[in-house]
Amino acid sequence: MLSLWLIEDEPPALRRLRKLVSELRPAAEITRCFDTVTDTVAAIRDEPLPDLILSDIHLADGLSFSIWEQVDCPRPVIFTTAYDQYTLRAFRVNSIDYLLKPVEAEELERAFAKYEAHWSAAAQPMLPDLSALQSLLQRREPMYRERFLVQRGSQWLTLRTAELRQIYAEDGLTLALDAAGNRYPLGETLDRLEAELSPREWFRINRAQLVHIESVHKVHVYSNHRLQLELRPVGSGAGIVSRQRVRGCRAWLGEGGSG
Repeated sequence: MLSLWLIEDEPPALRRLRKLVSELRPAAEITRCFDTVTDTVAAIRDEPLPDLILSDIHLADGLSFSIWEQVDCPRPVIFTTAYDQYTLRAFRVNSIDYLLKPVEAEELERAFAKYEAHWSAAAQPMLPDLSALQSLLQRREPMYRERFLVQRGSQWLTLRTAELRQIYAEDGLTLALDAAGNRYPLGETLDRLEAELSPREWFRINRAQLVHIESVHKVHVYSNHRLQLELRPVGSGAGIVSRQRVRGCRAWLGEGGSG
């Protein structure tokens, strides 16, 4: 029976992985789930290892690559990532399989088939050169979030970042607003999303609001040396740029407008 570890810090993505595994390999057993580098390293040192690991790249406390830099874990790994382009090329160079989020059933089936065709308990695993892989990624341009997996009712939807115009915090939730004015709950904090979105296209105007350059309709002078952005579509909040962010916002609007 195939045993699996899932390393994933986004609850919606973890739920989807669990569901797909149960559908595609009903006899497989997910023995452990982790959401941090620290917890995974501790488990590798102290617990029986699984047959196969599915791991996100960006975890709450760092890149998952650092797990294999800290401990010896002779098990095959299938990485998942929300960043395609450069990551995809690097993975193919190193003959590592990867799943692009949101993970699709066909892609996971392909990864399982590859594992079953090339790996077995008797085979000596050909582990990836993670230092070379990380070097490849670091030499590329920064990789920014291109899509989200969001839940609406009983359905899971793929939401492209390019379709969004605002992301904001409201009543303890993080919500996304698309160009048509539709709202979607996201499972991540604004702090994390600010780091994952392209700074050319997105700017955090205050503690509770990230805006896309195409959402800015007009800019008004506001009290206390602040700015007020007239946003389309209208979302949450008044679009007030906090005083300490005004200079950065002016620079961002100028750069964004030039492209």
